[in-house]
Amino acid sequence: MVSWNQNHLKKHNSESPTQPMQSPKLTVQRASKRDERERLEARHKKEDLSRDDLLFLLSILEGELQARDEVIAVLKSEKTDSALLGAQYGSSRPEKVLRALQRDSLWTQQDHLQDVYKETRAELNNLVKAQKRSSEGMQEQLLEVSRSHREALHRLEEQERSRRDFTHKSTGLTTLLEEDRERLKLLVAKEREYQEIKDTKVSERAAGGAEAPGQRTDRHH
Repeated sequence: MVSWNQNHLKKHNSESPTQPMQSPKLTVQRASKRDERERLEARHKKEDLSRDDLLFLLSILEGELQARDEVIAVLKSEKTDSALLGAQYGSSRPEKVLRALQRDSLWTQQDHLQDVYKETRAELNNLVKAQKRSSEGMQEQLLEVSRSHREALHRLEEQERSRRDFTHKSTGLTTLLEEDRERLKLLVAKEREYQEIKDTKVSERAAGGAEAPGQRTDRHH
């Protein structure tokens, strides 16, 4: 594993293009970095990786390969291109990510790219239609409830009007009954008075008739 890293580093250094002339300050900085890298390589040469370290590095490599396979599978299923990816992830995303995704999509060798928004737009349209239908249904229910409320208020007003009419009629009837009762009382009182007067006259007449024969007898003597 160490030898592979060293060969890879050497190959990378050999394949890197020649740089133009730089300032002495940059040259000194690069020289210091090169010396530091060489010291690190010498230190790694002295250290032997244990079996656990090798297993750990192997697990990391397997995880990276698995993540790469998952990214490739996702890109293959969505069939996206760089423009659609830019629209999907937004301009705030790093450009390196978009370039890497474009590179991975080219590795899948997919010639026909599909709009990732097509299915989303269809779902949104269906959702909007469903919301419109739901809104219309709710409006119909509200109209029905409002109509029922108005009818209930109308019935209550009719009942209140009928109750007031009945109360008014009952009050008038009670007044008439009271007047009739008072009139009957007067009639009864007058009838009693008339009867008393009549009885008194009858008694007087009866008493006068009893005295008349006695007076006739005295006259004969």
